Amino acid sequence: MVDVDDDPIELVSSNYEEWCEQFTGERDRIRTALSTHALDAHIERIEHVGSTAVPDLAAKDIVDLDIIVNDGTVSDVSLALEAEWGGKRVKNSDQWQPVFRVENGQRFNDHVFAVSSDRWKISVVTRDVLRMYPDLCREYEELKRDLSDTHDDLSAYSKGKTQFMRRVLDTARKEDLPYEFTVPSL
Repeated sequence: MVDVDDDPIELVSSNYEEWCEQFTGERDRIRTALSTHALDAHIERIEHVGSTAVPDLAAKDIVDLDIIVNDGTVSDVSLALEAEWGGKRVKNSDQWQPVFRVENGQRFNDHVFAVSSDRWKISVVTRDVLRMYPDLCREYEELKRDLSDTHDDLSAYSKGKTQFMRRVLDTARKEDLPYEFTVPSL
């Protein structure tokens, strides 16, 4: 059983190419599993997000996926993924239900989001800005290293990144990056 609260906050050097391959395999498994449960038509998109989706950025060795589905189907989709593979599903809200799992030794956080949720948009924008702005990417890695040295609690580690994340979203708005959605705020 995967327990997100038991994970050490340990950053490893970028393994971007391998993480991208892991994402592709997980994305394909998700599509197959949801097809088996007749839920594949509800998928809007599946995104590789988080630090493993950014080249040359140290990360926790956990591949994060945002599975964006039609509103009203988050529970059905997350339950189907949990039924298919086990892992640990967390019912946060009708807008977001992650499933934490391990496949062949690789940890995955499969975040199921309603298409109307801003949380997946924040993940996508953050990934894109960090890919486009190397100085911000380096600054983010330094922040993550500092936070991982001072916090062993995932909640405190995440909170410590909030101001930086606001700057990333502000950068996307200021640069008027082309999204089919409005860049949200934190």
